[in-house]
Amino acid sequence: MAVQALTTAQRTTASLTAALLLLTGLTSCTPAVKAITGLTVDADGRPLAALAWCADQPPDVVRLRAAEDLASPPPSGAPTPSLNWPEWRYDVQRDATSPATVRLTGFPPEPAPGPRAAFRMRGVTSNNRFTSHSVTFRLPELSGLQPGSVLITTIETNEEVQKSISLDEFARLARDEC
Repeated sequence: MAVQALTTAQRTTASLTAALLLLTGLTSCTPAVKAITGLTVDADGRPLAALAWCADQPPDVVRLRAAEDLASPPPSGAPTPSLNWPEWRYDVQRDATSPATVRLTGFPPEPAPGPRAAFRMRGVTSNNRFTSHSVTFRLPELSGLQPGSVLITTIETNEEVQKSISLDEFARLARDEC
C-alpha cells in the first residue's frame, strides 16, 4: 500500500512538473522578426548569406543547417543530412550595415550532398533581441543565382516558395519588417 501511494505521488509530481514546463514554454517570449535572410553568390559563384535588417544592430550570427523536414529520403545506403552535417555558424561583423553578406566558408560540405538535400539559413541574435525570416534552398538552386540577386523564401498559400529578387528589393523587404 505504501509503495502504491509513493508511485501515485511520483506520477502526480511528474505530471505537475511537465505541465509547468509546458506552460513556461508557451508563455516565453518569441523574438520579433526584424530581418530577412537570403542566399546570393559572389562573382566567382561562391555562396554568400545575404542579410538585411531594420533593427539598430545586425544579427550576431548566421545559422545554416540541414532542413530535415524538407530533405527527400536518401537512396539506400546514402547518409542523411541530419546525421552527417552539423549546424554551421558564421559571425556577422558588428559594424555591418544593412544589407550585408557573409561568406559561407566550408559550405557546401564535402562530400557534396545529393541535389535533393535541403538547407535552411537564418540570422539570429545571441540574446534573442530579434530573428530573421529564413531561406530554404537546395544546392542546384545556387547555379541559377547571379551576383546582385538574392534567393529568398516566402510563404504563399501555406507553402514555401523560393523567389529571386534584386538586392534593392531585398533591402526594402527588411525595412518593411519594422
